[in-house]
Amino acid sequence: MQRLTTAPRRQARADVLFLVLLGTLAGFINGLLGTGGGILLVLLFSRSAERAKRGKGISFPMARRDIYANALSVMLPISIFSATQYASAGALDVKAFSPMLLPSLLGGILGGILLDRLKLSWLRTLFSLLVLISGIFMLFRG
Repeated sequence: MQRLTTAPRRQARADVLFLVLLGTLAGFINGLLGTGGGILLVLLFSRSAERAKRGKGISFPMARRDIYANALSVMLPISIFSATQYASAGALDVKAFSPMLLPSLLGGILGGILLDRLKLSWLRTLFSLLVLISGIFMLFRG
């Protein structure tokens, strides 16, 4: 087993601390706003994968399209916990979300199936447009 020298070991610790802090921030944003943590994680995983290709930072041996799946997997427990907190505070309206539950689950299944079939450039464009349009609506809604 190869041992890390002091500088790479220090860098690995700094990278892990960076990931922990960004994970905490993603959870905080998701809990506070109800969304947004996944967007931050997609950006984080994308940046980390690019750095890994250049031999810098923690190596994420994931394909570019796997970034979306990994961000979603991290967000699932965060979203469940946040929803539980909202429910315990009385802020969850079952009548409002129940008509969307089944269609959302079906849409999630379809999206998961399409993830492996769509061009990566199209996914990146779709994701970027969604973030941009969401931001514009949030800024200018009345």
